[in-house]
Formats: sequence, structure tokens, C-alpha cells
Amino acid sequence: MKTTNYCIITTTIDDENIADQITATLLQNHLVACVQSYSIQSKYHWNGTLETSQEILLQMKTKASLFEEIKIQIEALHSYDVPEIIMTPILDANEDYLNWIDKETR
Repeated sequence: MKTTNYCIITTTIDDENIADQITATLLQNHLVACVQSYSIQSKYHWNGTLETSQEILLQMKTKASLFEEIKIQIEALHSYDVPEIIMTPILDANEDYLNWIDKETR
């Protein structure tokens, strides 16, 4: 297993229009190579109560060096008081896929 300079960034949002806006902004600015979206159900504590909500999970493939700029963009567009913005390193991947990420991002 080798260490790479690539990552997956995830965020969740309950508004499809905002999810589309985040996706379009990040792709148009070549901050991410790919965004996958999934409909999910989330359960969590918020303000002392147990909440259940339908959300969209965005999973973005990119370079770790772009995380701070991506985080700023997501925070600017996101509607949550406390948005989830998590970077998970890609520890290994096929070279062709990593080369494609390089080609599609700044």
C-alpha cells in the first residue's frame, strides 16, 4: 500500500438545489474530478433532540492539496449551521484513476 496525495471529501445536505450548486461550482472550478450523490437517511442529536432527516451525501474525488479551497466553497454555499465536511485520504488506487484526477483538477 502506498500513500497518495488524493482524497475523498464528503458532505451532506438536505436541499437538492444546494447539492447541485455545490457540485457544479466545484466541478466548474476544477476543484474536484468527480462528485457522486446518494440519497440517505441520517439520525443524529441536534439541540438536545434525536433527529431523523433525508439528506444527500456528496462524495467528491480530488487532491488533498485542494481541501482548504473546497471547504471554503462548501461553507459559502451550504445552508447548515454546522456542515459536515470530511476529508478521507485515498491510501492507494490504480494509477490511471489518479492520473485522471490530476488531469481534471488544478
